[in-house]
This record gives sequence, C-alpha cells and structure tokens, in this order.
Amino acid sequence: MTKTQEPVNHTGDLLVWLPLGAFQILSFAGKTYVVRPVAVAGRKRVKKNELCADLSLYEEENSVVGSRPLFGENPDFNFNRVRTHMKTFLTILAAFGILVLSVNAQQPVRIAVGDVDVKSMEVESQQTPEFQASGPKNKNIPSPRQWLEFEVEFEIDGPREQVVPELLFRYYIGMRDQDGQSLVLTGDVTHLNVLCGEESYSAVYVSPNTLGTLTGDYRRFQPSSVSAVGVEVYFNGVMVGGDSTLSGSNAKFWQALPTRPGILAKHETPFALLWLDRYADAKKD
Repeated sequence: MTKTQEPVNHTGDLLVWLPLGAFQILSFAGKTYVVRPVAVAGRKRVKKNELCADLSLYEEENSVVGSRPLFGENPDFNFNRVRTHMKTFLTILAAFGILVLSVNAQQPVRIAVGDVDVKSMEVESQQTPEFQASGPKNKNIPSPRQWLEFEVEFEIDGPREQVVPELLFRYYIGMRDQDGQSLVLTGDVTHLNVLCGEESYSAVYVSPNTLGTLTGDYRRFQPSSVSAVGVEVYFNGVMVGGDSTLSGSNAKFWQALPTRPGILAKHETPFALLWLDRYADAKKD
C-alpha cells in the first residue's frame, strides 16, 4: 500500500497508512474498516464510513502531534455515537422497506355494486349420498331420503389475478307449509378466496327432516313445493349482486313474508366431500 504521510496515533497502537484516492479497505486489530481520503483546501482529510467499529482515526495537520485535527471541529469526535445513529437509521429504513413491500403485496380489493353477476339459480332434489368404507359391512337403505339443493352460478367482474377474500351469500327459499301458509327459509354462507373473471358455484341444502316438517311428507320431496328462490351477495357489508326468480315489486319476496332458519351450507351436510373443486370454499363456523 502506498504511503502518503504518517498518521497520528491517539491510542498508542499502530494504525494504518492512508493512500490518497478512492475508497480503501484497511485491516486493523483484526477488524476491517473502510476509509476515504478527500483532498480539502490543499490538505488531506479522512472521511470514515459510519459502519466502522470503534476506531479513533484522525489525520493531523502536517503530521504534527497535538495539532488541530482536520476531521471535524471536535478532537473528541465520537465514532461510537455515529455508529449507533447509523444502526438506528438502518433499522428504520429496513422497517419502512418491509412496510412498503407489505402494502404492495396486499392491495385492497375493490368490488362495486353489480360486480357479482348471478348467472343462474337451480333447485333440485338430491338423494342422501352413500359412501363405501373398508371394514364395516354394507347395509341396505330401502328408502333413501331427499334433500333440497339450491345451486347458484356466479362470476365476479375483475382482473383474473384478483382474489376476493370473502363474499357472503344470503339465501332465500319461499315455500308453503302443510297448512298452505307461505314462509321463507333463509341462511348465510361465506365463501373464501373467490377468483375473479371465472365461473364459480355456491350451493346450500335443506335437510329431509326440515322439509318433512314443513310439507308433511317425510318420504319424498318435490321441487315443485318451492314457490320462489332468491340470493343476495355482500362484500364488506355492501350488496354487490343478487337475483330472484320473481320480478318487479315481488322480486324481494322475503321482505313481505315471515322467515325462519333452515338452510344449511354444503359443509354441514353429507354432501361435504362431493364436488370439492366445483364449489367455492366456505368459512366453517
């Protein structure tokens, strides 16, 4: 390493020679330091990288011991304080960078009224599914019971890469009880991580026991017993879609009739393990 002038030793230890020029990497006492000599007003002045550890390095005017140091105005300049402030600054900078990345990665999902298009609604009767298992003996079921299935096909208007974290579907099924009185069964299902720009499905069910209580027929259910169906879709408490089999002033028939619970989410029924990839995932309470 080229010698320029002898540095002053304030601590009694042998320091390093400083070449005039660009950044230099120097070793001292088993540690590595970065220094940069800078010519100022005909003199050579040492700027020290703030990440340096405990090193008291001053260059004296004319290399005379006890003269005024050219690095700063205070000969007692504390590099430990600089290092502490620099560490604090880097910590804040790193935290800010993480926050920026987090915000960029979690852009808020925006859905406007009408962005959820309910394309179709179908009501049909489904027989209780039978499953085979190894071990137990198969048993004959002479009269499988019937469930009411209400399926909705829908699509969210938005970029295909957008995922909606939650959509609440509120279902309404209008029926007549065995006394001929109109009533509405209702129930909610919250779907999770629904993809935009592609067709999706949601389904709910009414159990054979509930149907038998309403209609008086516990053996078989006929879809013709349903007088009307409807669905409302909510995002963050705002209705963003929906449909009804009735129109005009009767479209929201559920507002004019008594309602009662009785609609079950798919995962609450024997159909839970069927058609998994067809239906949007649902929150399990």
